[in-house]
Amino acid sequence: MQRKESEILEFKESFGEWQEIIQALCGFANKNGGTVIVGFNDNGEPTNLQIGKNMIEEFVNKLKTYTDPVLYPSINVKTFALGEIVEIQIPKSDNKPVFAFGRAYIRVGKNTLQLSATEIRELAKKYENPEYDKQKIKISIKNIEFDEKLIQSLNKKFFQYDKTSSINDILNQLMLIKDNKLLNAGYLCFVKENKLFPNATIKVARFKGNTALHFIDMKNINSNLINATDEVINFIKRHINMEVLVTENPQHIDKWDYPLPAIREAVINAIVHRDYTDAGNIQIRIFDNSLEIWSPGYLPKEIDINNLEQTNRSIPRNKLIANIFFKINYIEQWGTGLLKIIHYCKDFGLQAPQFLRVQGAFVIKLFKKNKNGELNGELN
Repeated sequence: MQRKESEILEFKESFGEWQEIIQALCGFANKNGGTVIVGFNDNGEPTNLQIGKNMIEEFVNKLKTYTDPVLYPSINVKTFALGEIVEIQIPKSDNKPVFAFGRAYIRVGKNTLQLSATEIRELAKKYENPEYDKQKIKISIKNIEFDEKLIQSLNKKFFQYDKTSSINDILNQLMLIKDNKLLNAGYLCFVKENKLFPNATIKVARFKGNTALHFIDMKNINSNLINATDEVINFIKRHINMEVLVTENPQHIDKWDYPLPAIREAVINAIVHRDYTDAGNIQIRIFDNSLEIWSPGYLPKEIDINNLEQTNRSIPRNKLIANIFFKINYIEQWGTGLLKIIHYCKDFGLQAPQFLRVQGAFVIKLFKKNKNGELNGELN
């Protein structure tokens, strides 16, 4: 192990220096990335640190509170000498400048220095990037295999451009091509099979019991986002129960474990609004007593996760993707999606869903009634 502080390594004796630790991580993120090791003094000697209960969790919460954009480091606790050390690694940020406590820092040699206003402007200009779904695909559009049947079908039903329009013409009309390059939104929504973005693969699984340990069935869905919506819902329907209710009416009623409109709303919310710059995947976890939809990235900071039982304004992270889903009537762009999920569950006789922030993901958890008609369960 390297024992000297450098441009990519910083030592801190304990989490009592949490502000300096956050500043160092900010400095690394604005440069080439780096590691803070908590449990060493400036000479690289162990301080026999003892990790108290909730110490790591409390630090992560402070990191989320005081960095913008929020930093998500890799944190590893190791036994060392007579105590422990904590390695906190952060890669260089693709979204510079990163701020800590309202100020921007950068690593220079062994020091973490505050950037001046001029330096911040220069850094922002250097690393300014368009929004993810507006970025251009690097490969030629000629080498992309589109789902032409889907595009023509949607054009006929929703877009209603000229019937003789080619695929490129339709994509141009939808503003999904720029400088003869396809944008990420066009690729993700209309490609036949996603081969470029592994993190856009949607992972669905049915687990045994109520913990994510033993798989009964699992699938990776690599189709375009529009087709993936139905594929995910069909997988869920195969692994939840459906009761046929016979009434006095000629038609019977299908009663599922969960309201299908709530499931569809939650799945579409994850697909449209997830953070595609995050390396993680959307995960659908089906358990005996609950269903969880994990979406990389948190809600916009303007939306209070503890006050979702009201209409919130629409703040789409992926504006082009959201616009496509709006055009095909999958979303309304009124900020009512999460509120709808709450009401669907309530009208179905279920307890309210849980909305949680877990390890950089926004999680929607739906509960079903157990054999005794009771509801229970914690996040798995």
